[in-house]
Amino acid sequence: MHWPWHARFVPPHARLHIVRDRDERSAQTPAPFALVAPADRAHGPRLDLASVRDLLKDGRFWTEYQPLVHARTARTSAFEALARFRGDDGQPVGPQRVFSVLHADPALLLRAELTLKLHQVEHAPRAPLFVNLDPDCWARAGDRNRNPFLALFSSAGTRVVVEVTEALASADAARAQEMIAALRGRRLAVALDDVGAANGLLSFDAIADAEVLKFDRTLIPRMRHPRCRALVQALVRMARETGARTVLEGVETTAEFVLARDLGFDLVQGFLFRDRARVAR
Repeated sequence: MHWPWHARFVPPHARLHIVRDRDERSAQTPAPFALVAPADRAHGPRLDLASVRDLLKDGRFWTEYQPLVHARTARTSAFEALARFRGDDGQPVGPQRVFSVLHADPALLLRAELTLKLHQVEHAPRAPLFVNLDPDCWARAGDRNRNPFLALFSSAGTRVVVEVTEALASADAARAQEMIAALRGRRLAVALDDVGAANGLLSFDAIADAEVLKFDRTLIPRMRHPRCRALVQALVRMARETGARTVLEGVETTAEFVLARDLGFDLVQGFLFRDRARVAR
């Protein structure tokens, strides 16, 4: 599937309104260790469901838009929307810590994802927008006929590309396939994230279904080994022959940018381009 990387302006349909439930039941689940993110000096105070509920209710989140840069022209071609959070002390809270707690309450996770995705789409730069979506969250929201994520992404004023983590696509292939089919039914592109991650297993079906392949940042040092480099080159070549786009994540230096270009990647993403990032609060 071929599609342009410049912004595609689509007249928005009826605006989707998602109302957060501020009268959520206060009864709390007994707190086994799985519901609490651990505390340490590097990561701040402990998080539990109550503190995460308050964080969301108080609107202590924002969106960071990280640029995806063309490997040949060095121009910004798209952005990835990433959720950011802060605690009641004003200090940043790691997204992984927040989502690890949210996964203990699937209903709260769904409400949080709907709220975050609405914020990400409404404040997005006028360029193709990559967003992350968990197949479990997708399935809880509805089906391919009635799903608020579909309504939101389809009515966005810019091209939306939905990222699916390679590990999740492999672990729950049936659910991921159902989500991908529904997205394609609305002409929404799918990106397979974390390709080549150390804890992932390459899924033939997931790779074949994706319009974009995003290669994990951990591959950069590993490509010093000839076999790893040859495998990456083969996947990049396959993507080009089938019309898919490729992205190398974690590019931090000019040398890594040149490596991505020489290997034939279409786009790169990483700290090297931090000055192009945008924020919406």
